[in-house]
Amino acid sequence: EKALHGERQIVFVTGEAGIGKTAVVNAFLEQLAAQDDLWVARGQCLEQYGAGEAYLPLLTAFGQLCREPEGERVKEVLGRYAPTWLVQLPALLSPAELDALQRRVVGSTHERMLREMAEAIEALTLDRGVILWIDDLQWSDYSTLDLLTALARRSQSARLLIIGAYRLVDVITQNHPLKLVKQDLQLHGQCAELSLELLAETAVQEYFAVRFADHAKLAAPFQDLACLIHRRTQGNPLFVVSVADELVRQDIIIERQGQWEMAQEMEEVAV
Repeated sequence: EKALHGERQIVFVTGEAGIGKTAVVNAFLEQLAAQDDLWVARGQCLEQYGAGEAYLPLLTAFGQLCREPEGERVKEVLGRYAPTWLVQLPALLSPAELDALQRRVVGSTHERMLREMAEAIEALTLDRGVILWIDDLQWSDYSTLDLLTALARRSQSARLLIIGAYRLVDVITQNHPLKLVKQDLQLHGQCAELSLELLAETAVQEYFAVRFADHAKLAAPFQDLACLIHRRTQGNPLFVVSVADELVRQDIIIERQGQWEMAQEMEEVAV
């Protein structure tokens, strides 16, 4: 709501691997899918073992956005405000367009790229709200962090929401610069953090109740099974779902005539 009223926002979603960071953000975005006054640009950082490509998740995000319905407007804005970015997306350009653009961006610098993209995103927000969603920031390149920081610190009004997800432990143990970036933004009140916790036992029971609906006759066994899985997985959502999938695959949980049942006694189940 703040972002849609012109107060730019940056939110970091943090937690351990498998805790559901990506799932939470995707669920949030699915709730907004019906709105036609939003652009959603999605990018993902990749673990790179060499020098890597600067701005890779952002180039991916805006390249995909340009291919979506009404993406021609995004391409037009990039061409006007951020030619140094558009020239790095040659698949979107004709040979003549690419040649002309290359002449325009001769001598471009890191600082110019930061300024151009910041202005391009702000121009896009005049048409509709923009959500920039970057996953796996624990693998982000320094240039991507520079741009996220610049976007968070600019004072101009913009209907912009930036969502960044990362594994907190990885950032701390690797001494990734994202740690200092987030601390500095927090210090100045320029970002918020949503830290995801492991699922409680009652949450695992609720998951089983939703996934294996219509098992009223076997409610107690299913609740006991959910408690057992919670103890084994410590409430890690990825592990909980994986174990449930495996129990179905092994026919320990089966579906008969539209109703889920346990094919084994609890004492026989090995999790």
